[in-house]
Amino acid sequence: MMKYMQYKGVVEREYKKSLRKIMYEICVIEGLNASLGAKKLGVAKEIFVFWRNFYRLDKNQQLFDHTVANMDQMKFLYLNEATGIDLTRPLEHEDEQSLEGFEELLERMIEYYKYVHAESNGLAVETGNLPLYECAQQLLEEYKTGSLLAKVEKQKKG
Repeated sequence: MMKYMQYKGVVEREYKKSLRKIMYEICVIEGLNASLGAKKLGVAKEIFVFWRNFYRLDKNQQLFDHTVANMDQMKFLYLNEATGIDLTRPLEHEDEQSLEGFEELLERMIEYYKYVHAESNGLAVETGNLPLYECAQQLLEEYKTGSLLAKVEKQKKG
């Protein structure tokens, strides 16, 4: 029985390219499953599965690798902003309940979550709240500019 490396040599000679490229084309571009991929290459399914796993071309492996890469990029997202954040500075509107106070608190919470994100290298679960506060800040801005009222008025007219 031929070894994996002997099959590799046969397949590479037939396709005139590296096994990595061949497997990428079959698994990612063509999206073939193990049975169809093995049939196309003329090898046993177990060999195809071995190669697919070796080159990390299984859909789950690719999803995992993509997620890890995104997390790696995300950890730097707020790094520059976080260096200038002073969470201990006093609040200007602390003793009032006003739109200005609400806006200041939203801004402080956004800064807090960005700081936590940067300090945790993007791994702190609580930073999942950041989009909520950014959305609230956006809505408040729309309210202040009148565009939220315009949207409501437009909906009344249908």
